[in-house]
Amino acid sequence: LLTQYNRANNEMNYVKILKTAMTASMPSFEPHFIIDSGRNGVADMRNDCANWCNARGAGVGLIPTTETNNPANVDAYFWLKTPGESDGCTQYTPDPSDPTGMTKGDACARYDSMCGSTDSIGSKSGEPYSPEA
Repeated sequence: LLTQYNRANNEMNYVKILKTAMTASMPSFEPHFIIDSGRNGVADMRNDCANWCNARGAGVGLIPTTETNNPANVDAYFWLKTPGESDGCTQYTPDPSDPTGMTKGDACARYDSMCGSTDSIGSKSGEPYSPEA
């Protein structure tokens, strides 16, 4: 992933960039941020930084807390979405009659091709289909 480096490569860098841009355009505004830590527990689990949907092996990050290592800018770490919940469906949803999710159901009307990336759960043979978010 080092070949795909950008200066907003993690949440704290992104906060710094956002705060700089926001205070430059609104000098009296002092923004504070909340970081979603529900799916950022494993570093470098993706082959491509663009593969955001249902990233395989993402892992749960910090538990929700207001104790941050950057209290001047970050008010809390929070699970904005339940860890393990689908970001979006695979091309086909799981058949509801199969609780394992391994049987192909109907085509997903809201399918986003990013949910079919090589890093997305359900893109490899033998993985379950992902339901709609």
